[in-house]
Amino acid sequence: MAGRTRPTALAALALAALLLFSGCAGPGGKADGAASPAGGSGSSGPAGGSAGSGTSSSTGPGPAGLGPASCTGGLTGSEPGVVLIVCNGPARVHVTAGSLTKEFTGGQCKHAGDVWTATDGVITQYGTYKGPPVDSVSVNNTSSGGGTIQLSLGGKVYFVDGGSFSLSDGGRAAHLHGKTTALSDVPHTPVTVDVSC
Repeated sequence: MAGRTRPTALAALALAALLLFSGCAGPGGKADGAASPAGGSGSSGPAGGSAGSGTSSSTGPGPAGLGPASCTGGLTGSEPGVVLIVCNGPARVHVTAGSLTKEFTGGQCKHAGDVWTATDGVITQYGTYKGPPVDSVSVNNTSSGGGTIQLSLGGKVYFVDGGSFSLSDGGRAAHLHGKTTALSDVPHTPVTVDVSC
């Protein structure tokens, strides 16, 4: 899907920031996996799609301590096209996209200098990942004071560029909102994200 070049680059930047701040290469040591979506291969944003409600029927522990199966989708991180699994952190992310809502748990917030980002879920590479559908959200601030939202929810990809972004509680909480771009699966949809780190 060549039309997703800009969301791909921004999602990859948010992912790169998360990896840089965490000092890790992600599951299975895939440090170069973050660069793949930016290479123009057509990532669907932070994840490759999702099941209807955005939750797995399994809520027990996920594989290898990566977090609950409802977040990991039972994936280990070694599957082709799985770039990063973020399911065992302390952050909670509440998302509303049009009429859909989801409460993500197990996310991670990162802050370094002027860059602030939060990610939760399974980040996959569009066109490479062929596994079960998964949900994810990744948000970050921009140098202009706005924010971006990359969301995979309910089988659709939502991308907000230049949305409203505000931090509170000493940088431990964030609120973002805006409308999706024409490059989203559902253009002009209002999206709101509240993060508690």
